[in-house]
Amino acid sequence: MTDTQRESEAPAPADSEPRSPKPGERVEYETGGLRLALIIGAGVALGFLAGWWLLLMVVGIGLMIFLHELGHFVTAKWSGMKVTEFFIGFGPRLWSFQRGETEYGIKLLPVGAYVRIIGMNNLDEVDPADESRTYRQQSFPKRLLVVSAGSLAHFAQAFVILVVLLGVVGVPGGSITGPKGNAEGWDVVTVTGNSAAAAAGLRHGDRIVDFQGRPVSRYEDLKDALRPYDVGDTVRLGVLRHGEELTLSAKLRGRPADIDGAPPGSPFLGLKTGLYWPKQAVGVGEAILRTPGETARFVGASAGVVAGVFSPHGLGDMADNVSNARSDRQAQNSGTATTAETDRQHNRFLSILGVAQLGAQLGSEDNGPAMLLLLFFEMNVFIGLLNMLPLPPLDGGHAAMAIYERARSRRGKRYQADATKLLPLTYAVLMVLVVVGVTSIYLDIVNPVKL
Repeated sequence: MTDTQRESEAPAPADSEPRSPKPGERVEYETGGLRLALIIGAGVALGFLAGWWLLLMVVGIGLMIFLHELGHFVTAKWSGMKVTEFFIGFGPRLWSFQRGETEYGIKLLPVGAYVRIIGMNNLDEVDPADESRTYRQQSFPKRLLVVSAGSLAHFAQAFVILVVLLGVVGVPGGSITGPKGNAEGWDVVTVTGNSAAAAAGLRHGDRIVDFQGRPVSRYEDLKDALRPYDVGDTVRLGVLRHGEELTLSAKLRGRPADIDGAPPGSPFLGLKTGLYWPKQAVGVGEAILRTPGETARFVGASAGVVAGVFSPHGLGDMADNVSNARSDRQAQNSGTATTAETDRQHNRFLSILGVAQLGAQLGSEDNGPAMLLLLFFEMNVFIGLLNMLPLPPLDGGHAAMAIYERARSRRGKRYQADATKLLPLTYAVLMVLVVVGVTSIYLDIVNPVKL
């Protein structure tokens, strides 16, 4: 969602220059209809081949990106600025049409979107006839509104999603940040046929609370507890079923060859779990009142997580993730991953691909719709905050420059900053974003996050 193409130092390629239609004329490029049909067909094929939850995630992420850029577009138009392009994606054009002075369309690489507003800084050459409609010639409030509108759109989406989640769908304890009681537990979702779990009598909806007398509040705790045991060993499970505590015995069997790609014959209990999610809806009115405070607390917690990722320890984990991606995936699939390896895998950024993969997994869970809403809330808050960091070429960098120019201006004499001086910082930030983006995509392909 970084709006890199609003920077004048990244000039538009020749093939992106819009045609000059007659007033009111709607122009569609000669290959537009066919390419649009192919894009729609590719989406349908994705649903059939990869699953409809994955397709839903792709559509949801696309809508979120579109609304971000729509915020910039609408406020720029309202402010009298000239917008020449509104595209989803980057790279070669797949489909587009011209309406008035703006070209709309879709490009090949689905890694973001952009609107092109003329005259973003002093480096952007503009036809003198259009100078009055440039971004740089508008008042401070209008400039600040336009560059902040993308993040404001994310926070507006987050507000609506959280109201629905708290007021209608329901979350544990009626809060996403407060105490959740037993919400940190997990339920048995599926029991594999002819497995140790099936023979022991485990059922869908059971909650395993201890293993050999040892509390297991997370599924990772159960995997760690199982590690020392071999095929043929009998283990004791404490189970909560409909409020009743049971003790079941399971004799471990060998893992079938077609389970998770892990080594066949290894100790195998035979169950799939999901998050325990005792829902509590508080009503729409109460949710509207709670949402600002819930969001503020979530922002505070998220800031700590982001700081941890960019700490020396977190950066070291990111480097380890890249170098050990294949071996970590094998360990995860075989069930031999240590707690440290599991924690390190989750201490990383997800690319758009990774988020779509995670959402597809969440959607297939019993509480999939609620968990997907929570995921989109988290994404909108995170992207909204990240995008407003006061660094070019992020929108926050434009906002910081507008504030600086306002502070340096004097009555009757407006100050305009020289964007050339910011080019080294701009390229440095772009390099960091590219490195993080590429490594995240690599990890999401080689070692995707699994629930």
